[in-house]
Amino acid sequence: MELKGIITLGENKSITCCLSIQDLKIGELSLYDELEKLFNLDAEEYWNDYGKKSPEYAVRYVILEEELKEEKSFEQQSAEVVMEMLYGELVSGCYSEWTCGYGDFDYVTGENGHSIFEELKGSVGKYLHLKI
Repeated sequence: MELKGIITLGENKSITCCLSIQDLKIGELSLYDELEKLFNLDAEEYWNDYGKKSPEYAVRYVILEEELKEEKSFEQQSAEVVMEMLYGELVSGCYSEWTCGYGDFDYVTGENGHSIFEELKGSVGKYLHLKI
């Protein structure tokens, strides 16, 4: 899955009875809804099987100050940002491998791990190219 667009704040989403997070929109898409679809969460299926785990994925992203004028693949864009960092040029974006590993839905949302929502909240108004 790839999402591209300006990061904006979305609505609060209830994860459990006691935990909610502020959703982010990437372009016009809800990050929470897209993650929920990707991880194929079916509430009834998980309710009936407490031991069921959602799939795990690696998450990578590039954040830029503004949207690209030309279409580039994630690999091309992230390589350019990393190369600029290595050569010490002024970089207006940032690059992250996010977790250096894999995570399931609970890990991504922060209930049992690291919240991508909290991490990206500091980049509201910037352009994101996210690849999972």
